[in-house]
Amino acid sequence: MGSIPVVDVLDQEVAKLLSIEEGHFSDIKSLRIAPAKLTVSIAALANAEGGELFVGVEENKRTRERSWLGFDSPEAANGHI
Repeated sequence: MGSIPVVDVLDQEVAKLLSIEEGHFSDIKSLRIAPAKLTVSIAALANAEGGELFVGVEENKRTRERSWLGFDSPEAANGHI
């Protein structure tokens, strides 16, 4: 079994990610989401013919301002994979 590649996210990609509109085929989640709750989002996208799910986007619920907060290390993502 091979390892999962580690990818550096460039500032340009972060800006694009932060502007994604959530909808039927795209969803964003906080890095702090419990893995069990993440499976609900994965199942919803799978039932909707697929889509994209991005983990690591923090959103201020009051101001709707978003920020990027990725995993500190590959091991930190273990519970979400």
